[in-house]
Amino acid sequence: MRQQIVIAGLTRKPLNKGRILIRRWRIRSAMTLVCFFLLVTGHCSLLTAQEQTFHSEWNIGVNAGMTFSKIRFNPAVPQTFLQQYEGGITFRYITEKGFGFQAEVNYSMRGWKEKTDTISYFNNYSRSLVYAELPLLTHVYFDMSKHTRFIINAGPQLGYYLSETHDGTSNLVGEYNVDALKVKNKFDYGILGGMGVELRTGIGKFVLEGRYYFGLSDVFDTKKTAEHDYFAASGNQVVGVKLTYFIK
Repeated sequence: MRQQIVIAGLTRKPLNKGRILIRRWRIRSAMTLVCFFLLVTGHCSLLTAQEQTFHSEWNIGVNAGMTFSKIRFNPAVPQTFLQQYEGGITFRYITEKGFGFQAEVNYSMRGWKEKTDTISYFNNYSRSLVYAELPLLTHVYFDMSKHTRFIINAGPQLGYYLSETHDGTSNLVGEYNVDALKVKNKFDYGILGGMGVELRTGIGKFVLEGRYYFGLSDVFDTKKTAEHDYFAASGNQVVGVKLTYFIK
């Protein structure tokens, strides 16, 4: 006859061997699962830490693209974007994950194209201004995939006027004779911003980027010290599309 054990007023039947073995098996299984979970978690944490290990990166490359430019005249001059070209050398230093700096030395063509009624006029006047540029940009990127990034560049840009060419004869006569305008301020400065996509491959890094430049200085004299100084403002305005290839 089975004995009953009385503990603190409670009556309880003794456990048989089968139940004891099942309980021990459950405890061992639970401990095994906990150990396996801790092992897997620790391994994943180690892999994550290795993936997050960052090394600074130097890049040098070449760039080329198209520019679409106007001059912000005040009073306004009827005009459309003048399509031209630019190119140069790009230097980039990524200091930490997602952040770095970029500098360029570019040969860039700006200017404007006069907007006229082609039925009334025979000439389509345009004026191309050539600058040497030095953008000094903050570089920010976000990983889209293992080999693709979304990039943002923004910062100041310095420029120096080199030369110019005219095409056609201006149809604006009288007070706004832009043919007679002479570049007064050879040094140019403004704000540059751009966004694009970077593709990182085994043969180099390719960046396709759209940019906008807003000139803060005036191209022509705004003090009206000469006979043909008509304008109170004449800043550069440039929209561009650029492809950069980083060799390193």
